[in-house]
Amino acid sequence: MAHMSAFNKFGNLNKFNRFSGIRLGPIIAAVLFTLVLFYTTEFRRRSWSCKTWATCFGGRSHSYKHWDDVDPDFKVDSFERTLHDGTLLFHRQTVENSSPDVLILVLAQDADSWSKDYVSTRRNIYDFLDLLVSTNLDFTKVTLGLMTSSREEYDKAVKATERFPFARVALYFREEEGPKIAFADRHKAHVQHQRRARVATLRNYLMLRTLRDEEHLVWVDPDIVEISPGIVQTMMKHAEKHKGVGIMTALCTQTRAHNYDKSAWAFRRQTVDNLMTTDDDGNKTTTTLDVMGPVADDQLSAAVKQLGERHVYVNELIENTHDDDLLHLDSVGATILYIRAHLVRQGITFPASNVVGTTWSHDGWSGIESEGICYLASQLEGGGCFVLGGSHHVRHADITG
Repeated sequence: MAHMSAFNKFGNLNKFNRFSGIRLGPIIAAVLFTLVLFYTTEFRRRSWSCKTWATCFGGRSHSYKHWDDVDPDFKVDSFERTLHDGTLLFHRQTVENSSPDVLILVLAQDADSWSKDYVSTRRNIYDFLDLLVSTNLDFTKVTLGLMTSSREEYDKAVKATERFPFARVALYFREEEGPKIAFADRHKAHVQHQRRARVATLRNYLMLRTLRDEEHLVWVDPDIVEISPGIVQTMMKHAEKHKGVGIMTALCTQTRAHNYDKSAWAFRRQTVDNLMTTDDDGNKTTTTLDVMGPVADDQLSAAVKQLGERHVYVNELIENTHDDDLLHLDSVGATILYIRAHLVRQGITFPASNVVGTTWSHDGWSGIESEGICYLASQLEGGGCFVLGGSHHVRHADITG
């Protein structure tokens, strides 16, 4: 009887263990799922999440390293007001020792502008701030300027930026004006000129509204997800060392594209084209086309074609170069773009029309937005355009919109 009792107890114990295992399995799975969800979403309103293999499996990403240089009781002044043109401005500035050297600027139309990456929760303002943290800049010497046409993104930016000791923050909410272009359609050929003209005017608005006494100006697109170490510091070092260097960019990659930003290029100058034209009577005439000089009205389409055929893109230019090298460019993109602030104070802005080949009678045939700023700056001392050589790069998000 005692033996049977012990057997029953042993059997019941096995049943209990099996039952416990059955119950604990789903509980453990639920806990693990909750942890994964917690660390790959933005419930905590912080920037770290599973956006790349490094952040998923390589530990936490960037943390701000300059708090030791910040007075824990540092004071800020802030205000919010509507400007005369209807734009809403939020401004925050540290009260003492606020003399920033660097102005970082970003245009973010709405929540889609932050994009998403290949592994993948949707990005937001917190991720962008994490990107800035990764530059290892001392934010007490940085001004951040951001403009959006989304009131929700504006409110998020006000809250998110208060976590860091920026010398100055200028945030703008400006409702979208003019024709609407869907985010997914923004690279289609039939809307490119219209879209880039609008982007140029927005860039100029944000840049001219925000710039004060900063020496260096850096544009970063909202859908840039990685920046190589020391890239901003390298740009500033070159600008301080070389008086002729006024505008700089870097290789922009994407997971499946070694060179993403096709607006950055140098022009192969060694050759010209011979054009064969035929008049109404069938007479053929050969003319020489050199896009570096004046282009006749009847040669504009040929000039555009030749320009495209003679581009040398950044990935070709920087091949076999070193991190300290600078290579000349004729055109830049703005995925990351350094501009010496002195050039802006002399009137250099982003052209809202094609400035190359402009006449009194018609628009030019090339050089709108970032692709025209080198053309304008080349007329000024210290306005040379360059790209960083070697391993310097930024990475664009894989999924836009």
